[in-house]
Amino acid sequence: MNDALKNQPDVKIARVEAIPFRIPLKTVSRWGAHGMRDAAEHVLIRLYAEDGRVGISEAIPRPTIYGETQKSITHIVDAHFAPLLVGMNIFDRQKIHDNMNAIQWNPTAKGGIDMALHDLISQVCEKPLACFLGGALAPLPVSYMLGLGSLDDMLKTADEIHSKYGINAWKIKAGANPTLDIERVKALTEAMGDKAFIFIDANQMYSPDVAIRTINKMTEYGLKMVEEPVAVSLGRQRKKVADAIAVPILGDDSLFSLTDVRREVDAGAVGVMGLKTPRTGIWESLKIAHVAEAYGMPCWMGSQGVSQIGTLASAHFAVGLSRLFTVPADLGNYVKQLDDLNATPMVLKDGCLHLPNVPGVGITIDESKLKRYRND
Repeated sequence: MNDALKNQPDVKIARVEAIPFRIPLKTVSRWGAHGMRDAAEHVLIRLYAEDGRVGISEAIPRPTIYGETQKSITHIVDAHFAPLLVGMNIFDRQKIHDNMNAIQWNPTAKGGIDMALHDLISQVCEKPLACFLGGALAPLPVSYMLGLGSLDDMLKTADEIHSKYGINAWKIKAGANPTLDIERVKALTEAMGDKAFIFIDANQMYSPDVAIRTINKMTEYGLKMVEEPVAVSLGRQRKKVADAIAVPILGDDSLFSLTDVRREVDAGAVGVMGLKTPRTGIWESLKIAHVAEAYGMPCWMGSQGVSQIGTLASAHFAVGLSRLFTVPADLGNYVKQLDDLNATPMVLKDGCLHLPNVPGVGITIDESKLKRYRND
């Protein structure tokens, strides 16, 4: 046995399961030039240990972002990853990733397996995942994403979410109409007050000059940061924009991997490190977070449209490394779903998520709902 594993329990993977499911959203969500979502069409990942314990997570197909679909994720897990992982010790994380990385790309399939793995590991260690990662359980401030739509609809939604959950941190989808984007930031600040944390996500849709003009105007109305204002492919122009605006650029679409992180940090193109555990799992997300720490850069946890299953895993990561995650996490969006597979509803109040004090991530699947919503 590997020397690093001598003092760890010999807990082996017995089975890996991938189940596609579809849960409708309350309203259609739109972003960017082509993004549209009317349901959570995700894949439940379950990692079974030989001792009977089960690690749970979800993989998030985003064909317009990563090229993965429900069918591709379930196939790659069933046909390729499961045979590679069965029989491996769950604590041999580097070897598990080495085996998966023999197959290129498939980031959210790998991320889903990794999050289920860490749920299982922290159960065996009898610690909440956040504590396994070195933190202590504490409330996690979250934001809510306001999609493209009318100004009146945006303000109505913000008022309802603020009244029900106490959230006052807002991510506004933007990019298609710079003039309207400015109006939306101004109106939301006036409605929610100076204490509101407001940022926009332009989904790479501004040109550099438009980005500079638009963002600097928005800062007059309290904008705190801007997510991916210009195309990732623009190289030096991204640095030009970063230097010319008064708020930091939040990296997201530019940070799919540790290699991307090194490029963007070296270029000086981002000021806030965006992480999404659905695409980099816990293992690689730890490496990315520590790069941010080395550069004195704050971190932000994105959602990728996760249900309560993925929300719990991401929240545990942000709480476990709370010294780095100083920006409200984009994890209030699971409330957009009409239902959820998690049998024990999450607690969201006073603008914060409150994690369960149980070993692992704290997910229990409602098998009757899984039967209803699975679509394989």
